[in-house]
Amino acid sequence: MAHAMLPVSNSLFEQNLPAELHEPAGGYSFHYTRSPTAVTMTASRGAESASGTIEWILGSGAQGQTPLVYAPNGRLESRISYFPQIRQYGITVGQSGQPSPDALSALGVRQSSRDLQFCIGCHATAVSGDLQPVVPGIQCLRCHPGADRHAAGQGKPFNPDHGDARQQVRFCGNCHRLTAPVDDRQLENVRFQPLRLSKSRCFASGKLACTTCHPAHQDAIRKDAAFYNVRCLACHSSGPAHPDDRQKRNCIGCHMPYVELHPALKFTDHNIRVVKVGDFPPQFVRTRPAE
Repeated sequence: MAHAMLPVSNSLFEQNLPAELHEPAGGYSFHYTRSPTAVTMTASRGAESASGTIEWILGSGAQGQTPLVYAPNGRLESRISYFPQIRQYGITVGQSGQPSPDALSALGVRQSSRDLQFCIGCHATAVSGDLQPVVPGIQCLRCHPGADRHAAGQGKPFNPDHGDARQQVRFCGNCHRLTAPVDDRQLENVRFQPLRLSKSRCFASGKLACTTCHPAHQDAIRKDAAFYNVRCLACHSSGPAHPDDRQKRNCIGCHMPYVELHPALKFTDHNIRVVKVGDFPPQFVRTRPAE
């Protein structure tokens, strides 16, 4: 999380830029010009063009990296993102895949002050009054207010792990989202773990917190079904969950669908449930990688 917001010159987005990128279906072309501290992005088609400046990149690169574009009409979520897992650039998830209506729109989607507060505020530890990152990335203070005073021997910092399960999920949901950006019908909501988890009976029990399965200060443990089976069986311990050999298999493989929003973006749905046919369009559900 310390790399959740990066100077463009430190990013995979900048380091892998080709000479030119293009929208599909005869849309705009994108040219990037580097300088020591910024990248200028120009969208053009025929005689029409518009330019903006990129100084900051959102995302560490575990899933994707999306620039914040400073343009004549405000600050924009870049139309183009980089997906390191497949080493490709593409349309930012959530934006239209059709050609842009004009050059400014081709640069990206304008962000309101509220959007920027949420966006930068969750990718930076400290933000200025005009919504500029002061401390980019998620440092200790972002989740542990008072850590600076603690380092000086003045009391203990706030620790979200000391609250009950619901309080912890709400705390993590401040950035990982407890409410849908649009509504519950959007497939992209599978990205928001607290939102999806809050719909499950496991969460309703009051026993399941984020750190039940994800130890603090560690990346998510992947390709280890046994690790998560132990967490599930800690609650489901009154008897075999199934009368057959399913009880020895991968709990989350059946009860938490693995959803592919994009060839480079795959998410575990945290709405823990008995999955039914039609819960997701079948073309988006993928077989979990070998455990």
